[in-house]
Amino acid sequence: MPLLLVLCTAAFVSAFSIRILDPLVPSIARDLGIAVGTAAMLAPAYTFPYAISQPFLGGLGDQFGKERIIKICTAVLAIALLAAAFAPTYELLFIARCAAGIGGGGMIPIAFAIIGDRFPVAERQQALARMVMASQIAILLSSSLSGLIAARFDWRWVFVMAALVAGTSLALLLRGLPSTQREPAPPMALAAIKAQYGIILRSPMARYILPAAVVEGMTLFGLLPFVAYRLEVRQLGGMEEAGLVLAAMSVGGIVFTALVGPLLRWLGRAGLIRAGGFIAFAALMALANCRSWQAEAGCFAALGFGFFMIHNSLQLLATELSPEARGSSVAVFACCFFLGQALGPLAFNAGFGALGLNAPLIVAGGLLLAVALGLGAVLDKKAART
Repeated sequence: MPLLLVLCTAAFVSAFSIRILDPLVPSIARDLGIAVGTAAMLAPAYTFPYAISQPFLGGLGDQFGKERIIKICTAVLAIALLAAAFAPTYELLFIARCAAGIGGGGMIPIAFAIIGDRFPVAERQQALARMVMASQIAILLSSSLSGLIAARFDWRWVFVMAALVAGTSLALLLRGLPSTQREPAPPMALAAIKAQYGIILRSPMARYILPAAVVEGMTLFGLLPFVAYRLEVRQLGGMEEAGLVLAAMSVGGIVFTALVGPLLRWLGRAGLIRAGGFIAFAALMALANCRSWQAEAGCFAALGFGFFMIHNSLQLLATELSPEARGSSVAVFACCFFLGQALGPLAFNAGFGALGLNAPLIVAGGLLLAVALGLGAVLDKKAART
């Protein structure tokens, strides 16, 4: 099986498991007798452990073999998803989501690092884009299927489905991704891992890329657990419609990955980032004024297209923070990105309570646009110096 296809299965299952929760928040709240805001915290219950485990998992991948670590993490994810399906209380469901986040944390970032190791720079952004396409197809399917299954059966069956997907991915990884490290693993060298991260954080581009990753995660993914809630409050739909709206974002991401080559040739990397910022800002402004779930789906498709114009470029830049330790480089980037995703629901929950259902979207769009324009300016200056 081709290497890129095997790695895409890891991206698929990690993305599939992270976004299945978003359409389910109102249903879980009703079933477990908790507030919607409390149920929405099951999203950062996944993304916060995902974020803080990244430096550790990235260092382990560089030291003990990326192939070995990605397989272990996939197994942990499959077990945790199955545990979530049978969790009788909110507290146990929360713990299962935390464990799933740790497992999921070792999949996409390490797969990106393997691409950085095995693909030349000229081919790398398109290879990364294929990984993004796999993750967006997963989000499209998970969002739409989870809303449909929960509406017709029960939200617990959604986690059973995700556990089966993770188990299938593990089987493919065991078969198609042999380890390249044949010698015995060396003892854990914390000093060496610390030195690696010091080099990464001293990289001139790190001061721009890592804060941008935090803002990305907050402004888009912090909104997703509240999509079903916003639809229900405004009487525009329920879980099924929320699943379709969320899936539309993935459609936009998939369209971007199909066009990434021509867009890069036309706009260049700095222009691609700036254009993505304007598109994402316009989509969030329009989303604040939608009067139907179909219109929201259209806005989310545009939002996904614009967002991944920015994010795919940041992924490439992250692989170059430290070519000698790409596993750690991508892990730091993913840590910041998912830390933003963990903080995002808290920020949006507070924003919706204080400002209403629309103003936080406009604030998020403005922040994302500012980041895109700032990154574009940094890349222009870097190109002028070279």
